[in-house]
Amino acid sequence: MELFLSLNGRIGRGKWWLGVVLLIVAQLILMAILGSAGMMSIDPVTLQPSSGYWISMIILLLVTLWPSICIYGKRYHDRNKSAWWIMIAFIPLIGAIWMIVECGFLRGTEGSNDYGSDPLA
Repeated sequence: MELFLSLNGRIGRGKWWLGVVLLIVAQLILMAILGSAGMMSIDPVTLQPSSGYWISMIILLLVTLWPSICIYGKRYHDRNKSAWWIMIAFIPLIGAIWMIVECGFLRGTEGSNDYGSDPLA
């Protein structure tokens, strides 16, 4: 649980990918639960979401926001960068591509860095 609740330390690419997959699965399960409760409905004629749709999206965001910040922050720490680099996600398209490449494919700093010891050591 420390993977999703603490911003301290570093994680490697493998743990990062595992964390991302687990968050996606958790979001899908939560969406299924909210959908079965009728909160994720969209009018098929007007294609307008119900009022509960937006409430459920806010719930989904709030439940997954902190765990997402933790796994991305730890991965940036492994790259010897501040967790503030998460803010790059707000740049449309380029930010998302940057984060996937930086966090998912590039190796972390070898040995200790400003954020802790090497998770692969």
